[in-house]
Amino acid sequence: MLAGVGPDKLDKLRYRLLVVEALRAAKARHSYRELSRMLGMDSTVLARYVTASVIPSYDQAIRLWRILRRVFDPAKLILESASMYGGLLDLTPALSDPLTLKIITLEFLERFRHSGITKILVPEAAGIPLATALSLAFNVNLVIARRAKENPLLEYIEEHIVETPRVTRIFYIPKGSLGRGDNVLVVDDIIQSGYTLAVMRKLVERSGARLAGVAALVVVGEEWKSKSGVDRIEAIINLSKHP
Repeated sequence: MLAGVGPDKLDKLRYRLLVVEALRAAKARHSYRELSRMLGMDSTVLARYVTASVIPSYDQAIRLWRILRRVFDPAKLILESASMYGGLLDLTPALSDPLTLKIITLEFLERFRHSGITKILVPEAAGIPLATALSLAFNVNLVIARRAKENPLLEYIEEHIVETPRVTRIFYIPKGSLGRGDNVLVVDDIIQSGYTLAVMRKLVERSGARLAGVAALVVVGEEWKSKSGVDRIEAIINLSKHP
């Protein structure tokens, strides 16, 4: 911690820098003239922010984020880069693009700002880029639920759910990685059946922690509601499930 700077000031500074990073990612796609027209801001001011010669105040960063969110809508950014392979939605391009990832990170930071998040939990593997970005934004530890025990020297907590008589989903987290007093944000790319989410909930509860909510890029249908047992899911996109 910086001398003489309290947690609130550090959080505000971190937020200001995140907004600047999103603006810089937008600049990688557009000229200052284009950004000035799109955002309704003077190009000279934008250049100062992008080059970090001036960092916007906290209030100005909030205003700038509102404008960025309107111009670079998170749902639109995801849908523009998503693709279908064999009937499955592939969100890898969205999670590989700096602008999209930064805009989504700021979106979830705002939605869960007052939830007291202390840990991020993500099932391997597609959601890890977003979970990593969110762990940095919230400045909390990241816990990855693996499908196998990777280190024979570690003790693990294991939870599972039977999806069908022949399919069982099993995940492991290191013992002690979540604990009492933790407010856990679960992160995933796509939520459809709710089975994986149910295992994440079980891991949180078995660790004695509290599930603060779930951040997902896409939620499909409503089947997950009865399977997962999770109350709060914040999604960027909600899709209907066609028969």
